[in-house]
Amino acid sequence: MKNIPQIALLICLLSSSCTESSTTLSSLLPPKPRQYGGNDYAVGEAQPYPQEVQLAKKRLANFIRRADLKQRQLLDLNPYVAVQANVLVAGEDWPLLRELGSGRVRTTDYVQDQQNIPNYQVDFLLLFNARTGGLVRSDGVLIMDEPQRGSVADFAGVRAIYAGAGWW
Repeated sequence: MKNIPQIALLICLLSSSCTESSTTLSSLLPPKPRQYGGNDYAVGEAQPYPQEVQLAKKRLANFIRRADLKQRQLLDLNPYVAVQANVLVAGEDWPLLRELGSGRVRTTDYVQDQQNIPNYQVDFLLLFNARTGGLVRSDGVLIMDEPQRGSVADFAGVRAIYAGAGWW
């Protein structure tokens, strides 16, 4: 009976060290993939290079310049525009490749050939405010399915007009 406080102290020390080691372990693991809405085209996000931002700004200017009256009305209603900044293959993005292999990425043209996963095309989009010409967010969005050019769609939670490479 005299050992009960010592045993209780030992149990507390062991349980706190287990909790501490599990939090340390979880910080070493890669983060869980971000979940997007059911109608969202995003499969991932990434930081753009400066040359990608420059190219996307040129494509945005071209997209706006070529807009007719109906398309300008659409831009007035929704000023956010998703512009293609780069095209890569899934094998160039390890976290995306891992998610594709596990089946956690939703695409309409889902990968049937498991051996060919690294070669699937991924578009890298930047989201701009057409009124200011600035980026809506610092991260770009990775997509595998492309909506129809000029249509409004969700990209990582941002509703934007899809411009693709900048042509209507």
